[in-house]
Amino acid sequence: MHRIFLLAAVIAMLAAPLCKAEPGPDTGSVKRANFSSAIHDREPEDNLTELVGNTEQVYFFTELRDLTGQVVVHSWEYQGETVAEVRFKVSGPRWRVWSSKTLTPEMQGTWTVLVLNTAGEILAEKALDYNPLDPAL
Repeated sequence: MHRIFLLAAVIAMLAAPLCKAEPGPDTGSVKRANFSSAIHDREPEDNLTELVGNTEQVYFFTELRDLTGQVVVHSWEYQGETVAEVRFKVSGPRWRVWSSKTLTPEMQGTWTVLVLNTAGEILAEKALDYNPLDPAL
């Protein structure tokens, strides 16, 4: 009986490193993150760094990897202030999410979106310059 217990203990110790732990705040990554003028079939239509003219709606797209079970946040910031937080429950090893913001001419300037994990750590950060006034006019 003692040998069986000892054998089981040895097998458990050898197998422990092979068991995959649930992802924690320090695992997973952002594969892609960008601003876009539209989302089609869960993909961004373009990759914006500047928005000029009368476009009012802007999207922020993120492709997440290995963050299953976590909550990821898009934190929209304007002039150093958080103006919106959108939370996403990640339900797969590859997860695509997006949030959007309606911009008005009074919101001219640099917009930043931070992608945060469950622990509040920054996974990605992107900025967009918004100029509703068309310089060609």
